[in-house]
Amino acid sequence: MRKKLFSSIVWVVALLAGGRDLAWSHDPKPSVLEKGAPRRQVHLPIKDFSLTDHEGRAFEFGALKGKLVVVGFIYTSCPDVCPLITSSMRAAQRSLNGKERKSVYFLSITTDPEIDSPEVLKSYGRRYEVDFSNWSFLTGDLKALAPVWKAFGVKVERKARGLVNHTALAALIDGGGVMRFAYLGTSPDPKKVVQDMRALFARP
Repeated sequence: MRKKLFSSIVWVVALLAGGRDLAWSHDPKPSVLEKGAPRRQVHLPIKDFSLTDHEGRAFEFGALKGKLVVVGFIYTSCPDVCPLITSSMRAAQRSLNGKERKSVYFLSITTDPEIDSPEVLKSYGRRYEVDFSNWSFLTGDLKALAPVWKAFGVKVERKARGLVNHTALAALIDGGGVMRFAYLGTSPDPKKVVQDMRALFARP
C-alpha cells in the first residue's frame, strides 16, 4: 500500500513539475501522436471549482458529487490531439448502459478561453454528436480556468491566437471527487476507460 501511494505521489509531483516523460505537451510530433495513451492510477483530490458551461450557465463541479466524472482538456481549434481525446470520450459515453449513464458525467474543459465561448463549445459538441444530457463543455476567464488547470496538473501555453500548447490529459474522478485514473496522451482507450469506471462502480 505504501509503495502504491508513493508511486502516485511521485507521478503527481512529476506531472505538476511538467516532466516530459509523463506529461506530454500538446505538440504535434510523432511521439505524441502515437495511438494509445499511458494510463496511470493516482489518488489526487480535486477541489470544487466554478466555470461556465456551453449554455452560458454557471457550472459547479461540486454538484457532481456521487457521480464518476470523466474530464478531458481540449480547445476547439485544435487540429490534432483534442479531436482524438473528444472522440475517445464520446466512444466511452456511448458504451455505457442506461443505468451507468445516470451515474457518470463527462466534462471537456477548454485551454483556450480567448476563442472558446459557450456558443463555440456547444457547436463543437454538436460536431462530435455528443449526448449533452451527461456532458458539459466548460469555459471561463483565465482567472477562473488557471487554478483548474493547475489542480489537474495541466500546463497551458498560448502560442498564438487559436494555437495552444497544453498537457494532453483525460482523467477519471470517483464519486468523492478524487482523481483515480489519468490517461496521458492523444487517445485514451475508451474500452479501458469504461473498464475503469465499472471497477469503481463495483467498489463498496
